[in-house]
Amino acid sequence: MGGSLSCIDDQVPPMQRLRYDMTPIKSKSLPIIWLVGPPGCGRNTQAKLLSENLEFSHIKVADLLRDEADKDTDRGRLINEALHHRAKKIPDSIVIDLIKEEMLRKSQNCKGFLINNFPKNSKQAAIFIKEIDDIDAIIYLLCDVPVMVKRKLIQSEGRLDDEMIKKAIASYMKEIKEGTSKYGSKLEKIRGNEDPNEVYTKIEAAISVRISTRSKITAESDYAQSQENESTISSFN
Repeated sequence: MGGSLSCIDDQVPPMQRLRYDMTPIKSKSLPIIWLVGPPGCGRNTQAKLLSENLEFSHIKVADLLRDEADKDTDRGRLINEALHHRAKKIPDSIVIDLIKEEMLRKSQNCKGFLINNFPKNSKQAAIFIKEIDDIDAIIYLLCDVPVMVKRKLIQSEGRLDDEMIKKAIASYMKEIKEGTSKYGSKLEKIRGNEDPNEVYTKIEAAISVRISTRSKITAESDYAQSQENESTISSFN
């Protein structure tokens, strides 16, 4: 799947990064969904429902980073330091490599991939598309700010205040805009104010349309190609 970690800097030549054979992912052509949304929008709740009902592998980037930070490796120590010092940034290449490893590990036993809380910037998005595969949809959960603030206040049990939450929401929404700006045709904006089950129904419907459209296009493309091949063969007979 990969080699040893030889470098952890985004500025180094690509050949110094880990190498992965992503054929198992590309060959299966499983649906890939990015799920984004600011704190308090209900993103994690919907990710759980989607992964359970659609049998998609739920890849939570934050969990991948925390798990790796506990390891006594160069990569783990770098992530651990970045998580404890907000001024330091985890290289985008490391985030992508962790996602690759998880997708390869789970590719045998799932019907698709749900990447939760990704991408955080346009570079992450571009590297993912280039090195892993194209995506079927970006589900962007929207919610009224007062609703999100109220939800986060309850979840934090007093550890956060209104202003802290509002700043986190504003920062996240800026990241989403920057990270998904080139993929507007893939974007599905869904409001998360309603009952979670109602929100889920809308998300599932949006994903189903995206997947069925992709299959239809692929089938039509294959048919057109086969017709072209038949015409070419006939011309030689």
